[in-house]
Amino acid sequence: MKVAPYHTATPEKEDPGHRDVYHDLSDCPDGLRIKVANRSAGMAGRPKCDYCKAH
Repeated sequence: MKVAPYHTATPEKEDPGHRDVYHDLSDCPDGLRIKVANRSAGMAGRPKCDYCKAH
């Protein structure tokens, strides 16, 4: 399901690659790994993640 765009502004330990993109799907695997407390609203000038683009 489509959600408002969000990204992380804090370091995540597992995979720093998802820090450089934004997410807009509720079931995005990389987006789900971002703790809710660490999510920031918006795109922050970043490209959409590959999963969110493909689905």
